[in-house]
Amino acid sequence: MVPTLSMTKAMPLGDMVFIIVAFLTLMVILKHVAYGPLTKALDARADKINNDLDSAQKANEDAAKLAAQREQELAEGKDQASQVISAAKKSAKDQSEALLKTANDQALSLRKAAENDADQLKTEALTSAKKDVADLSVTIASKLIQKNLSADDQRSLIDAYLADLDQQ
Repeated sequence: MVPTLSMTKAMPLGDMVFIIVAFLTLMVILKHVAYGPLTKALDARADKINNDLDSAQKANEDAAKLAAQREQELAEGKDQASQVISAAKKSAKDQSEALLKTANDQALSLRKAAENDADQLKTEALTSAKKDVADLSVTIASKLIQKNLSADDQRSLIDAYLADLDQQ
């Protein structure tokens, strides 16, 4: 038969106390030599990880703020661009209206000048026609009555006749 634990002899009490004291001493030495620095290293590692997570979160928040600021600046840029375009359109419209007004004013002044010229030509033509009619009348009258009237007398007679026609 195979010897078992219950079959073996019990350990003497002195050995048992020595083993317990040696085990406890070993545990105290391990705590100071191995577990203390190991715990400190693990705590330092945990602190570094927490600090890295905090700085990553802060960097993420800063990036989000910067992105929001860039979006706002982009929107403001678009607004300014639309305002510039609107102002340019308004300026072009105003200039176009001013040019049209100037062109219309020039056309009106040219028309008035043409009307004045036409009136002047009409007046000159009437005056010339009166003179020609007066001269012709003097010639006809002198041939009819065989008498020479002065040209000034005939002209005054014709002017009076024409003035009478103008009143009618």
